[in-house]
Amino acid sequence: CGAVRLHWGPLGWGDALVALALVAYFPVNEWLIHVFMLHYRPRKVLGFTIDFYLPVTHRRHHADPWNPQWVFIPRHIHYSTPFTIALILWVLWPWKELAMTGITVYLLLGLHYEWVHFLAHIPWCPDIAYYQRRVREHRYHHFRNENYWWGVSMGMGDRIFGTAPPVETIE
Repeated sequence: CGAVRLHWGPLGWGDALVALALVAYFPVNEWLIHVFMLHYRPRKVLGFTIDFYLPVTHRRHHADPWNPQWVFIPRHIHYSTPFTIALILWVLWPWKELAMTGITVYLLLGLHYEWVHFLAHIPWCPDIAYYQRRVREHRYHHFRNENYWWGVSMGMGDRIFGTAPPVETIE
């Protein structure tokens, strides 16, 4: 995506604004996805149970957090990515350069999410305070109380929504 964006012309202030807006929004996006999609609970509607594969895999991840099979974003999500990119570009074609900048930044933030989440589920972490804090808070989510510390790669969503209390105050 980044190569296509650069092929379409030089970067400008609009690209910087789009990138900054996405970096600012991503912690909220990550928090919302974790709370409302990954931790979705099955519901009965007219006698039928409504559940989705993504939260099923996430419940498996919580049941077996050290199993690498459940650490990464499931493949079926990746399969929809080209179609999502095509839809975004189709809708925003008059602003295709800015749309492609946004798509590139969002995918890079997604890779960062995957990296931090991977670090939280292996015994090693780089000696960098940012990563150590992100890993520690994600492990609190798994091993202290799964109703807190929803942010994985960024903690700002938890600070905004009040879901990163002092760990000693939570059972």
